[in-house]
This record gives sequence, structure tokens and C-alpha cells, in this order.
Amino acid sequence: MTMREVFLDQLAAIYDENNWFVCYEMSIQDLEDYQVHERPDDEQTHSIAELLNHLYFYNYRYLCRFRGEEIDELPRYYDTFQDHGTLSWRQVAASNSVVLSEFRKEIKRCSDEKLEKWATTLSHLFIHNAYHIGQVVHIRKQFGTWSLSPVVRG
Repeated sequence: MTMREVFLDQLAAIYDENNWFVCYEMSIQDLEDYQVHERPDDEQTHSIAELLNHLYFYNYRYLCRFRGEEIDELPRYYDTFQDHGTLSWRQVAASNSVVLSEFRKEIKRCSDEKLEKWATTLSHLFIHNAYHIGQVVHIRKQFGTWSLSPVVRG
């Protein structure tokens, strides 16, 4: 398996193909507006909406960097979990899907040299996604909004 195939496989696993764990698309499926803002009693846990903002923030910025596009520098204290724009959580969720789809296209067509240069960053970005997608599923399980039917293999 080539490095490109490994990254495309990892991207599929976090984006749109359930395998060993739940992918992004499945984790947000059938969510209602009120559910994304629920927060467990633990005040340190983010809501699903906040997690979606956070994922979109990093995925979008790293896609721009991967493409060689300029991105604005932000202050160190910038809260990536908060909505800083006018997008609804559904728009953020859909925008993140577009970003992940665009990443797939970029990985398919980039040079081997670029992929080698970005290998560690992509690996960490995809692990970061898997971690927060797991949090989304966990929150949904806590509130009883997760289906009990098995959706993953392994």
C-alpha cells in the first residue's frame, strides 16, 4: 500500500466510510438543532456544535495550507470551538464535509514529494478528526440520540 493509499484510506475512515470506528458523516446523521447544543453536566465537555466548529476550523485551515493558499493569522487565545461567523451548525457541518471531500481530491492529485512533506501533518490532522468524531458519538450516546444498531466493523 502506498502512502497516498494509506492517507486516502484514513481520510475515508474519518469522513464517509464506517470501518473500525464511526465516520464524520454517520456521527452527525439525523441530529436535531437542540441536540447539537446539549452539554453534559460536566462543564468541561464541549457541545456537538462546538466540536463541529473546531473540526471545521482546523480542517479548512490545513486544506488552505495544503493548497498553498494564504490564511489569516489569529491570536493565540482564539477559541476554535466557538462560532465566529454567521453559519448555522448545519452549514458548518456541510462545509466541513466539503473540506474533507476537497482534501480527498487534493491528496489524489498532489505529487509524491508533497505528500511526503505533509505526511506527519496529515496523519495528525486525521487522528485529531477521529478523536473529536468519537466525542460526538459519545455525547450522542449520553443523551440517547445514538442508534443501538451496529454501524462499524472490527
